[in-house]
Amino acid sequence: MPEESFNALQFANDLAHFRAHLEHAANEYHPIEQQDPAAAALLVVINELTTNTDPTTAVARAMTAFNRVRDQQREHEHAVDSQRKQGAAELAAEEEITRKVACPTCGAEASLSCVGTGRSGGIRKKSHADRVRLARSLNEGDAPTAPQDVSGQSTAPM
Repeated sequence: MPEESFNALQFANDLAHFRAHLEHAANEYHPIEQQDPAAAALLVVINELTTNTDPTTAVARAMTAFNRVRDQQREHEHAVDSQRKQGAAELAAEEEITRKVACPTCGAEASLSCVGTGRSGGIRKKSHADRVRLARSLNEGDAPTAPQDVSGQSTAPM
């Protein structure tokens, strides 16, 4: 296969397009989860090599850029995971308080899960909204000493 001739103008045009693509992929103004650490590293290598920096130094700076973006992504993932776990714990605590009263919508007794009332029927993952409101109004955020029915009266044995 014959060797292709080098076209400096075409190379400069291709490099400019490639840089634009890398800059978009590594844009530090995008949310961190959308940034590409490999694109950031390659962009650093290209920029360093085109300014006649030593290749070893260019690669070292690229690795620093890659690790910086990747570390930020890991920190973000950890923060999002912590928020998700905290939200799930708060919902579980609220559901525990809610199940201390009977449900006015489906008739589920205190301590039992609500049942579906629509086409699906079956056990619901969350309590009906009326049950949540009733539990909040009766408890004011505190757990009652005994399960209560819809009327607010204790259902504990006397």
